[in-house]
Formats: sequence, C-alpha cells, structure tokens
Amino acid sequence: MTLKLIENLQKLGFTGNEAKVYSSLVCLKQAKASEIAENAGVPRPKIYGTLRTMEKKGYVRIIEGEPTIFCCIQPEELILRLKSDFLLFLRETASELNSLNPGNSDFVSEGFYRERIKV
Repeated sequence: MTLKLIENLQKLGFTGNEAKVYSSLVCLKQAKASEIAENAGVPRPKIYGTLRTMEKKGYVRIIEGEPTIFCCIQPEELILRLKSDFLLFLRETASELNSLNPGNSDFVSEGFYRERIKV
C-alpha cells in the first residue's frame, strides 16, 4: 500500500483509516479485524467502527462466525460504484444549480462568477 494510493482513495471520499483498511483487505483477501488493524496500521480501538462504516457504504462484507471475517468488494466493483455515484452527484448538483437560475439553462456564466466574487 502506497501513500499515493491512500491519498487517492481519500480524494474519492474515503477517510484515512478506510483507505488503509480497504488497501489492506485487497492484499489480505479476507481477515479478522485484528489482522486488518495490524496490517493497515489502524489502531485496534478504531478498527471495528471503521469496518462497520465501510460495510454500510458497501465496500466491505462481513462473514459472521467465530471469528468474524471481513473481506472487501473487488477493486473493479468499487471503481464502478464510485464512478456511478460521482456521475449521479454531478447530475443532481447540475440540476439544483440550474434551478437556482431558472432563466438560464447554462448556469455557469461570467456574470454568475462576477456577482459571487463581489459578495
């Protein structure tokens, strides 16, 4: 796991700990929380909360049992999900921004920026 990878995952919305955990799980395939914490360099008290949050986001799967095992979704699936989410957020944002200026469908204009800069 490289610092550049961690930084890029953070730019995509991961927290620092989530980026480290996901990267570690790609290498480990599946592991116990203690193994992930050690491999990722995430403090053990934070590992379960990070893993549960990542499960809610759909980045990690939990295999219940004794012990509980964690695995990540495949990188290809992650990239497709992030891309899809990003495009959805862009469309929603464009729609909402355009609704603020109903007389002009081309929301981005020099006039808009000049007015905003004066404020």
